[in-house]
Amino acid sequence: MPTTSIPADQVLAPGKTQTRKTGYRTGTKKARLLDLLAPAKGVTVDHLAATLGWLPHTTRAALTGLKKDGVVIEKLPPLKDTNHSRYRLAREG
Repeated sequence: MPTTSIPADQVLAPGKTQTRKTGYRTGTKKARLLDLLAPAKGVTVDHLAATLGWLPHTTRAALTGLKKDGVVIEKLPPLKDTNHSRYRLAREG
């Protein structure tokens, strides 16, 4: 009997959905992090950590994990009168 293989990234448990662009399931930690990185003005690590309830070093590690997964993240200069770099998803085009 012939078998067909389905790529692992296309197999989901019943009732689970994937985000369109990244392949991360909706509601996962990585999907939440991507949602927070969407604004054009960017967000700081401190803001991400406070929103997600993570420590700053955990947040930076998660950003590194996204980069390893192929997500392009831009580092923006700090806003006026601040010392905190901002991060956002790279814009297409």
